[in-house]
Amino acid sequence: MSETPIAAAGQVSADGQFRWDGQRWVPIPRGQREPTRWTRPMQLAAAALFVVEAVFTILTTAVYVNHDSMLRVLQTAGLDLPQGTNVDTAATAAVVSTWIVVIVIAAIEVIAALGSYLGWRWMFWAALVLLGVGAIVPIAFPDTAPIPRWVSAIESIAAFALFIWMLIGLIRFGPWAMKKSGT
Repeated sequence: MSETPIAAAGQVSADGQFRWDGQRWVPIPRGQREPTRWTRPMQLAAAALFVVEAVFTILTTAVYVNHDSMLRVLQTAGLDLPQGTNVDTAATAAVVSTWIVVIVIAAIEVIAALGSYLGWRWMFWAALVLLGVGAIVPIAFPDTAPIPRWVSAIESIAAFALFIWMLIGLIRFGPWAMKKSGT
């Protein structure tokens, strides 16, 4: 009598290409990944950070960006304005353009939060880029906005920390810290 070991449902074959469904070995589709214990916390952390950044960006812009603050920035920058344009007009245009940029950035962050929460695989790459940019830009260009440095520093540190965690998860497991089936 030969004893055939009974595989538990969900068990992956030694070669990582089949999964036991309780009755037979079923091929595992290529590119399929399984979550690790890091996956969901990483997705939720990214989603939360993007939502907080969107709200934080809008609030800090509302508090710190106004006509007077833009006048100070323009005067500090020492820009040569086109003939026929006065500093007040340039400051007003700067406030309007700043709000347009802030709204676009907030919309991108909300989409990144949604994609992170839902675990879209392609969003991992977009989130990684957004976090990298969010960590570097405030440090590289500290004096280009009327927002205090401490505000930029908080955002930069949070983005950098999550960027590093996602990078470690990518190296160790794969996107969103999800490992290939059977490994």
